[in-house]
Amino acid sequence: MTEPLHPSTLGEILDRTFQIYRAKFLLFIGIAALPTLVMLGVHLADITWLHLGSLVHPFRQPGIALWSFFVSLGFYHVSSFLHLLILPALVYLTSNLSLGEGGSIQKAIRFAAAGWRRYLWIAILKLSAILVIPEILAAGLIAGAAFAGDRAGVFNGNRSEFFAVLMAASAIIAGGALFLWLGSCFSLAVPACALEGIAGYRAMRRSWVLTKGSRLRILFTFLTIAIFSWFLMYGLQLVCRWIYILLFRMHFFGTTAQHLYPEAIYLMYAMVAAMVGAIYPIAITLFYYDQRIRLEGYDIERMMEAAGLNAPGITLSVESPIAPGEPQEGQA
Repeated sequence: MTEPLHPSTLGEILDRTFQIYRAKFLLFIGIAALPTLVMLGVHLADITWLHLGSLVHPFRQPGIALWSFFVSLGFYHVSSFLHLLILPALVYLTSNLSLGEGGSIQKAIRFAAAGWRRYLWIAILKLSAILVIPEILAAGLIAGAAFAGDRAGVFNGNRSEFFAVLMAASAIIAGGALFLWLGSCFSLAVPACALEGIAGYRAMRRSWVLTKGSRLRILFTFLTIAIFSWFLMYGLQLVCRWIYILLFRMHFFGTTAQHLYPEAIYLMYAMVAAMVGAIYPIAITLFYYDQRIRLEGYDIERMMEAAGLNAPGITLSVESPIAPGEPQEGQA
């Protein structure tokens, strides 16, 4: 699995990502499945007891669509937070494999659990930066545009709903663009936190510095994986819908198929999420090392350490992981 460290092109990083993923396919799926199983339980609880989509009953179609959007956004927040919590384990496993060291699910989980306070804090900071800030901006744009439109009288005519939808869509697009840009800027915060033993705002600033010059590459990688995942989920959903329609036409299975369809869809989503959930974490770990090579000469540092020309730095080991707040070797 070890390759000489050198600055890599985007194509080389993506190719290396899938090489590492294929080599330890079951290990990565086993870790990535943890947050997806929790989210599957949340969705099944919603279907069975909570019924969040039915808590509000708008009288008009735009209100129904808006409430469904907010419910989906809430689920996305929970899912993102859970995936951020397990991300250090994926980063640790990818780092070990890319540097020629072994790895297992147990060691990766133990590594993440050892620094859970640090990773919990960085997950809160990152979620706030890339999700909450764009949402506040989008809400502010909608409120400002609604106030200006009301003062201008654009909502008094027959096209008031059109203008309302247009303003909401424009604000969502602006918020989405900010989400993508901030996501690329802070994409290396968790790798920096996990592999360098830094935490909190220091890890966020570290990511901001390290991503300079490669944010478009990181953004392209994220969008490529996201679009691939969406097409895979949509294709499987079409297959599931075809099977559902076939069973529904059969008198004996009709009622059963109707009740099991939502559960089947969420189970399918969980399977796809577990399959592709580790791909982006592998990629950003490789981007982390690539940026350190480009900006800090990390490849030369590794060669000097291997030759014994300088004092060895800290070694990531699950047997003695860096505890939150513990000084690194050589520090006071």
